[in-house]
Amino acid sequence: MTDGNMERISRLKKQGKSAAAIAETLGLPLNTVKSYLRRHPETEDAHICPQCGKAVTQNKGRKEKRFCSDKCRMGWWRAHQSEMDKKAYYTLVCQQCGKEFVSYGNQGRKFCSRECYGKHRRKPAGAVFGG
Repeated sequence: MTDGNMERISRLKKQGKSAAAIAETLGLPLNTVKSYLRRHPETEDAHICPQCGKAVTQNKGRKEKRFCSDKCRMGWWRAHQSEMDKKAYYTLVCQQCGKEFVSYGNQGRKFCSRECYGKHRRKPAGAVFGG
């Protein structure tokens, strides 16, 4: 049995399919599916990663994990940006040009663009300190 078959058996079992239905769907012998399910009992804390479908191991006493890895987490959020409820938009004023701009999630921004940041860094040479 391949790793792919094992993952598919687990996924179908978690969807509530019977061993006979899984065997028929995957074209495997019924006893093979039953043996796999017997050797790999479902745990109540087993969760499925929404990105790749693998089982997510939970650590007792810690916050519940939704994804199996950072790679899957970032990939899922990148692919589902429209589903996010973004509320942290701020209207700020550029310190270089004075134009208003909207920033998401970072109130520490001072400039509307890298161009304004660069202009601010390259002030005229006439501003000499000292006496």
